[in-house]
Amino acid sequence: MLAEIIQLLDLQTTDGRLRELSVQSDRLRVQQKQTEQRIAAEESNVDRLRERLSQLEHESRMKNLGVDELDMNIRRYQERLDKGIISFKEMEDLRVKIESERGRISGMEDEALVLMDTIEETGRALERAIADCSTKVEGLRSQIDDVAARIAGIQGQIDRLEEERAGLCDRIPDYLIKQYETLHKRSTEPIASIKNGTCSGCKLKLSGSTIERVRGGMGIVTCEHCSRILYVDDFAPDS
Repeated sequence: MLAEIIQLLDLQTTDGRLRELSVQSDRLRVQQKQTEQRIAAEESNVDRLRERLSQLEHESRMKNLGVDELDMNIRRYQERLDKGIISFKEMEDLRVKIESERGRISGMEDEALVLMDTIEETGRALERAIADCSTKVEGLRSQIDDVAARIAGIQGQIDRLEEERAGLCDRIPDYLIKQYETLHKRSTEPIASIKNGTCSGCKLKLSGSTIERVRGGMGIVTCEHCSRILYVDDFAPDS
């Protein structure tokens, strides 16, 4: 086998390994992103409960203010009844208003009690969610750290292979590198073996002259169908 072919096969093997490592790295990055999204979802759930509790507490404060306002109205009406010089009709109107305001206060106080129960229940749910979120997020962040370490390890392998690739390219003639790179843009395996008289890349039958030229080591020979660079595997008797 020609020395150039051996070098090109080494280059193809290196590129294949680089491609595999790149796929692994991409998958790990997707996994890392998905884990980050899970963390965001857990924290978002806590934020929703916290916001809900804040809304309930605001609503409770507003109800208490409303009760205080109604109570002040009753006091003012009662003071007019007790001290004012008013007509009988005005007295009746004030009594009706007082009863109405008392009824409203009673309703609002009942609502406030229900609201307080809801606030307490929501507060307990928030505490549980915070504790649960903390535990889950801790585990998820540990997963992210583990994935990040694996990505870094893969990147180290990629860097080393890139250096090896550069060294290989330095030893291969420029015209062959250009030919290889052109083919590599179209196929992951620019170098193909001859198997049973066919190109292992495109699976099409090769002419007898092409096979003989490859077997005879007559320079770089390409497939007449797909233009891949051909070689004969010395350990494959069917080639």
